[in-house]
Amino acid sequence: MAQCSECKFYKPIDDTKGDCFGHEVPASTNVDNCPTKSFQPR
Repeated sequence: MAQCSECKFYKPIDDTKGDCFGHEVPASTNVDNCPTKSFQPR
């Protein structure tokens, strides 16, 4: 399953988390749990 870190909108903060449209998300979040429902693969 794809993860948030594979999304083109994900901007890494460090090795474990990143920013997605102002939401701090764990890099390993399953895309089914995407906080913005905007997952787009890179």
